[in-house]
Amino acid sequence: MAVHPFPRSAARPANTPRKLRLGFLSPHNALDRRCFSGTPFFAARALAARTDIDLRLIGAHRAPGRFDRLLRRKAPDIRVTPPDLAGLDAVIGVVATSLLDPLPGLAPGLPYLHVTDATPQFLRSAYGWAVPDGADAAETRVADRAALCVYSSAEMAARAPRDLGLPRLSATWQPFGANFETLPDGPADKPPLDRIELLFVGLDWVRKGGDVAVATLDALIAAGHAARLTIVGRCPDRHRAHPAIRSVGFLDKNRPKSARRLARLFARSHLLLLPSRADCTPIVVAEAMAHGTPVLATDTGGVRNQIGAAGAGRLMPPFATPATWAAAIAEITGDPDAYRMLSDAAFDRAATHLSWDAWADGIVRLAWQYVVLPAPAWPETRPMHGT
Repeated sequence: MAVHPFPRSAARPANTPRKLRLGFLSPHNALDRRCFSGTPFFAARALAARTDIDLRLIGAHRAPGRFDRLLRRKAPDIRVTPPDLAGLDAVIGVVATSLLDPLPGLAPGLPYLHVTDATPQFLRSAYGWAVPDGADAAETRVADRAALCVYSSAEMAARAPRDLGLPRLSATWQPFGANFETLPDGPADKPPLDRIELLFVGLDWVRKGGDVAVATLDALIAAGHAARLTIVGRCPDRHRAHPAIRSVGFLDKNRPKSARRLARLFARSHLLLLPSRADCTPIVVAEAMAHGTPVLATDTGGVRNQIGAAGAGRLMPPFATPATWAAAIAEITGDPDAYRMLSDAAFDRAATHLSWDAWADGIVRLAWQYVVLPAPAWPETRPMHGT
């Protein structure tokens, strides 16, 4: 049975009758920031920091050693046994369909929250991934048996019952946070708007709309605006010689130097440009907004839920032309005072809704409401972040 190494700091709410005993289950090593973009690591750390729960990491989690990092070894496969589950109130499964599917046979009657960001059908149709057909049946079984399915966006929580053929699926949503070790205490001071600094982050150039981002830059310059596009991730060779493009390659947040450089890019950019063809709830949106950088993105997947209705960014219709994107950028950056309000709103949205502490707070409330106590017994029940 693994013992979590995370620090404890959060105060225990006065109205909880006792500590919750929660198990954390993921096929990705929750002690390794490299796994699944760090999402299990930051999710587990946020839960473990609370004093109102006792958290148990289930399976063979271990922190990567020096030689693991050098050789890029992966953690052993997660193995779950009945003793791992003994005494728990509930299990929090983070993108853990393969491990949750056999759970009823290992611990009959133990409830679980199924936390995920997408269905197999969404990944197949929107991302074009070769998801095997058997994945749908496993996902349906896991979702159907769950005490509650917690998706990272309202769009996916609404779509899941149709995709899985479960019209009475019990589902809600709670957005993920920003996968950074440290985040600023306030919105960054931006450079003057004399030159518009745009940021594009992505490895999947086609799905993320890289060519649209470059064409938008060209349209912006053609309209008389000074602008530069910084590309983090993959940049095709045909764009590397562009005089207004700076390509910095992939930046690994697990390396302190690269993480600091990426944080500086977020802080010094005026806008994150995200013309994606399809997305679930990209973590980069939370990371940009946490640095006070508004987001201009295609209205797809759960991006609308991340940005919210508080003026933290702008959504563009699918298949908007580069000229339309450029006009939106010029409007956003045309008034320095209005832009500063947008930057402040982005930071506030990230701090209150798109942090791992906010995610953990929502998960604990949901666990009490749907698993441990009847709904009326929880006095602070409120809708998940629906604005």
